Amino acid sequence: MSRQRTVKYPPKRGKLTKHQVKKAIEKVVRERLECGTEESYIPTYPAQCSPLLEAIADALDISENHHAQVLKFYESLGAWLQRDESIVACYMPKIYPHGSFLLATVIKPISGAEEYNIDLVSELNLQKTEISQEKLKYLVGTEIKSYAQVNNLNSQPKERQRCWILNYADGFQFHANILPAIPDAKPFKLFLESRENSPSNWTDSAIAITDTTLPNYSQITPDWSHSNPKGYAEWFRSRMRKRVSAIRQSLSRRKIDKLPDYKVKTPLQRAIQILKRHCDIWFDKNQSTYDKKAKPASIIITTLAAHAYYNENDLQQTLLKILTQMPHYIEYQDNGVTLIRNPVNPFENFADNWQEYPSRKESFMDWLKQVQRDLTDALELSDIHSIEKSLKSYLGEQTIKEGLQNLSKRKGGV
Repeated sequence: MSRQRTVKYPPKRGKLTKHQVKKAIEKVVRERLECGTEESYIPTYPAQCSPLLEAIADALDISENHHAQVLKFYESLGAWLQRDESIVACYMPKIYPHGSFLLATVIKPISGAEEYNIDLVSELNLQKTEISQEKLKYLVGTEIKSYAQVNNLNSQPKERQRCWILNYADGFQFHANILPAIPDAKPFKLFLESRENSPSNWTDSAIAITDTTLPNYSQITPDWSHSNPKGYAEWFRSRMRKRVSAIRQSLSRRKIDKLPDYKVKTPLQRAIQILKRHCDIWFDKNQSTYDKKAKPASIIITTLAAHAYYNENDLQQTLLKILTQMPHYIEYQDNGVTLIRNPVNPFENFADNWQEYPSRKESFMDWLKQVQRDLTDALELSDIHSIEKSLKSYLGEQTIKEGLQNLSKRKGGV
């Protein structure tokens, strides 16, 4: 694993401005990257505000109350699918979270009028030779509709391209995207081997999912869309395994052994939460420039950030390094196609629609440049009050207010 090195400031010839120093550092970084060195060289700044950043990330995190509500909901839905009267009970249904809830990178909505978006998988023990995508989606959808009716939910589930959307009861501030699926480990392994790719340990949790846009949607056929949310989560955890172990050891020394996994936050998870909130606010301010669906996808931010993380301990340094290195994990083909590969499926491109919708690529690249500029400039400020003021415009005044309250509680030992 490469070691992080500090880029030394150039010697003074008279008095250099901060801008000149920054340009000199960027030149050194660029030259060394162009030379093909395997090590990453990034500027190192004093870790003066990592406690504030950690407190801000805590303010962005899902509340314990909402986390408990989500757990109760999908456990309740799972029990409904497994009850004796269920039309899918004989297929041993399982329901589990994926996406940011599973990765512990979920963030609060910007306003109280918005909802958490919770992604779930409803997996039935069937094979592609036994059922069509349409039939699978119908079976799962029928039970979700019955669940909504029995539990007096105000709105019926809505069908989307791949999933069912279910708005939970009023006052709970979340809706669930429920993805029908079946196991796909063996077929996916054969798929990879047929294309001269070796299956990984993560392949064992691959699933096949429904997609109404596929031409064979109503037919029994081996041609389904692939997914692997559990495998992706394992890859993501592998990027921060050493840091999680170190945090757990520290908690054990302090006799704090029962903290749930979603509360054990690494700098990577906190950095992603901060980046996602910056993206939300930035796009709200600039959405008129792009099409309505051009908002950068969180899976792209998460994947590039995880690639750029090497178990650093300090959140400020993690953010600065990730922002510097994220662009280096974007691939470009000679035909102009941009690739951001799914790390557990080399044939899935998270940026697959950028070629057809160039504004989505433009939106992401514009955001990436802006977040680099905004957070780097903010974190370089000399005093904590200036940093707070700068971050308010990028991360939201309420978030910073709650972050400062969290920081005050920490200092007070609360």
